[in-house]
Amino acid sequence: MGLTIFTYLAVAIVVVLAFSVRGRGVSLALYRAAALASAAYAVLLASGYTLAAYNWEVATVLIRGAGVGAITAYLAFLRLGAAYPSARLVPVVDLLLVAAVVAVGWFMVGTDVYVVVVARVGVTYTRNDGSLHAILGAAGAGIGLVGAVVMAARSIGVKNRVHRQHLLVMAAGLGGSVAWGYVFAILGPSLGLGILYPLSAANILPSVLAAAYVFSSTRAFQPWSVARNLGYWLIVTVAFGVPLGLIVGVAFLFRESAAISVVVFAGLVFVVFARWAEAFARGRLGISRDEASREELESAIAHLDLSAGREVALAELDGIMKAALGCSWFSAISEDDEGSLVRVYPDDGTLVSPSSSPVMEALAAVEQRVVLRPDLETDERLAGYRAALTAFFDALGAEAIVLAKEGRRVVGIFAFGHKVSGAGYDALDYAMFDAVHGKLFVVAYYARHVARESLLATVEQELGLADQIIRSVQERIDPIQYPGVSVAYRCEAPRGLGGDLFDSVRISEHRWFFVVGDVSGKGLNASMSMIILKSMIRTLLREEKDFVRLVARANDFIKDNLPRGTFFAGLFGFLALDKGSVYFINCGLPAMFFRSPGLDSVIEAQGEGRMLGFVKRVEPYLKAKKLVLPPGSRVLISTDGIVEAESVRGERYGKERLMRVFTENKSSDAAETVDAVIRSATSFAGGKLDDDITVVVIDYDGQTREKQR
Repeated sequence: MGLTIFTYLAVAIVVVLAFSVRGRGVSLALYRAAALASAAYAVLLASGYTLAAYNWEVATVLIRGAGVGAITAYLAFLRLGAAYPSARLVPVVDLLLVAAVVAVGWFMVGTDVYVVVVARVGVTYTRNDGSLHAILGAAGAGIGLVGAVVMAARSIGVKNRVHRQHLLVMAAGLGGSVAWGYVFAILGPSLGLGILYPLSAANILPSVLAAAYVFSSTRAFQPWSVARNLGYWLIVTVAFGVPLGLIVGVAFLFRESAAISVVVFAGLVFVVFARWAEAFARGRLGISRDEASREELESAIAHLDLSAGREVALAELDGIMKAALGCSWFSAISEDDEGSLVRVYPDDGTLVSPSSSPVMEALAAVEQRVVLRPDLETDERLAGYRAALTAFFDALGAEAIVLAKEGRRVVGIFAFGHKVSGAGYDALDYAMFDAVHGKLFVVAYYARHVARESLLATVEQELGLADQIIRSVQERIDPIQYPGVSVAYRCEAPRGLGGDLFDSVRISEHRWFFVVGDVSGKGLNASMSMIILKSMIRTLLREEKDFVRLVARANDFIKDNLPRGTFFAGLFGFLALDKGSVYFINCGLPAMFFRSPGLDSVIEAQGEGRMLGFVKRVEPYLKAKKLVLPPGSRVLISTDGIVEAESVRGERYGKERLMRVFTENKSSDAAETVDAVIRSATSFAGGKLDDDITVVVIDYDGQTREKQR
């Protein structure tokens, strides 16, 4: 019974895979037909085996139907392999295949030439084969083998490396399914392996899993990397999983009544030793070294000397990328003042694509941050822009590009030539590009907003260059301009560089998104992280409609892409000015105060939340709050630079003083209140603040556009 349950689980997996893979066209339809026929075969076989102990007549019909399902699945795989990747309908051929399946189905199910009768007593399964059982079984397996051979043979003549690998993967999966099914389903009962007969239906997994990988993968892999990963799982399974399974099995034999204790014991053993087994395998097989290489590349880019000038910095980046990826050449492309793309390294000023080009629309629309040349043919998400992007790749002669985008606006592009080794860019290279995307974005922003060598001569210090970038970034906001609403803010860093952030984005006529916060760290590193985070939040805002998920994805980005140990204490908000409300999620921001005309005092309205960047899954800790804004109300938001300012005696400024200044300036406008807060904190700290500060004041008097009309 346990083996039959395993088969039904395999069916569930296959059905999910049949409808979860992305794609379109005849190839996808053929894959789904093959997967569903495989699932039908497995269900009929497992059900026939189960019912053989109770109703041999029904069981016999089901077993016969299972044979038809297997042949149908193999025919669908053969048809898929013969035409992949650009399969097209061939009406005559497809109708003949359908007719053949119907005829064979009637012949196998309606007569006893395939199976005469099946029966089961306990776990002993017997099958009385018909006169043509061996021939029909061999024919079905032969169709599957022919399909595998066709796939393998076609891979030789396919130029696209990804499609070549896809065909080989499907050939291997289909060949494995045929061998597995033939041994257990056709030969098993006659060889005395009837007890293992239910396992024969699980042969659907290799072929369907292989095809699912093909339709889910858009880039090539390195065979040695796949072998290494398989070896990793083999080590974990053999050296750890098998012994643990034996221990649990023996424990069940001798202490069946103590099942709960055995399970708890197994869980404790897993917790104690599983991580060790994983680390052992990863270290021995070099997987950890791949991660270390990515971290080394991130570190090298982060330590580029931007003060040396654009040409020198990009030349240094050129050497770093060539050493890490083995590319033949590297090129940096930047947006100019007219919105066109120009090459800034190595041929400074060469026009690559005018702002009116279809390429610009395509680059702005694609969601991917990294695009490899094979993706143009294999990634269905790029189908609508394939012609424009292919022309762009051809014009550059590039094999890979990394896009630095701020929303839909392309700030810069990094292009890479073919590899010196002659190999193509694959999944490992893609992971490398993706890991350093954030750092490359900073370099792209630098190339776009910092002047050329002739102008850089007027700037002598690295801080001056970086400050120019930071100010440019901070000034790129959508100002909150609305009747009856006044918003003022100051975002300052005492060292000229800092990680404090304020940004607002217009969502609709009446609504704005805003974020206020502080990225951990000081100086250049914090400012670089702030640039990256601001750009990514804007990108996420375009993709994510759920408020809590937006913040959770920002947390994922901080934890996965920014330097280790980076965290963000801030507040995310939506201003619904037509409704007189603000929705917000506080993620560790120390001060958010609210004053209403109906209240004689200021109240703290921070809400609940957790700093971003500490935990992997922060979503359970995030709670969106709503604050109603009556006419005449005011909100003040401040980062810790104000609250934690210290006097010469070591005393903190604190929330109480901030509240008092807020209350005392109730008659001042928003800008005057912001100035008053900063003057008070600066005076308290002896004339100079040591930390980055951001103060935001929002005044709402209740007027709307409709009222003014």
